[in-house]
Amino acid sequence: MIIEIWKNLMYYSGEWKRNGYVTRNVTLLWEGGREEADMSRTNYSAYMAIKNKIMEIFRSETFEKNKLPSEAALANRLGISLVTLRESLMMLALEGYITKRHGSGNYVHPSTLDYENRTYCYTEYLHKKGFHAGIQLFAQEWALADALEAKMLGIQEGEKLLVNRLVYLADEHPAIYTVHRIPASLLVREDVAQMPFAQIHVLVGDFMGRELAHALNEYYAMSVEGEQAKRLNLPEGSPIMGNRQVFYDITDQRVMYSTNCFHPDYYQLRTLQNWDLGR
Repeated sequence: MIIEIWKNLMYYSGEWKRNGYVTRNVTLLWEGGREEADMSRTNYSAYMAIKNKIMEIFRSETFEKNKLPSEAALANRLGISLVTLRESLMMLALEGYITKRHGSGNYVHPSTLDYENRTYCYTEYLHKKGFHAGIQLFAQEWALADALEAKMLGIQEGEKLLVNRLVYLADEHPAIYTVHRIPASLLVREDVAQMPFAQIHVLVGDFMGRELAHALNEYYAMSVEGEQAKRLNLPEGSPIMGNRQVFYDITDQRVMYSTNCFHPDYYQLRTLQNWDLGR
């Protein structure tokens, strides 16, 4: 997934370089050949370090009309090459933090800097909302996949699943009731009670031997009943938001199907629409 992001970045920017930061990490064989790419974790970590430094500047300083200093000045301040800075800024533009305008400059969007729904785990989301976040795992059981679970996971009905039921807590109050379903055939470890539900990518890596790529989310309105109402400490029939979530590895195989019920006092969904991506 990282490779595709960087490839799209180069196409989008029109600044493909055959030397410097990118081509040290990515090799592409065109003309009827297959593409081979190797983005090292070290260099991705380097990019993240640069991004974090830039984001800290965005958060701690203000700019007239939100226009950033020149790219040369930013590169000099950060101690990096102009090419590396431009690649980093293009990634930030694709993520919606800034807008790049040829001949005008780069503009930062303070409204997007601490956007809660950019987070990749619910504990991080709750923490950003100002709560002390925790997880209470109250059930792990083996079950057979029903028709919907089989469809969502791309498996046969009746296949064995590990079903994990837990609640994310906000200041010790139930905030999100979650059920994770994992095909037993994908598990490579037996000590499932040790699963780190706070970091799904670590769970997938450690307990399935796979690399998590992305998740698809479907949100819907619902009313809580039975176990859901009990775990969220809400009256039965209360209207809330729920979602279905399917996690995929880098080969695009489905590795986990989750359902989440959100207490309205602790979780609200906001989405960011980046108009530059729709042009």
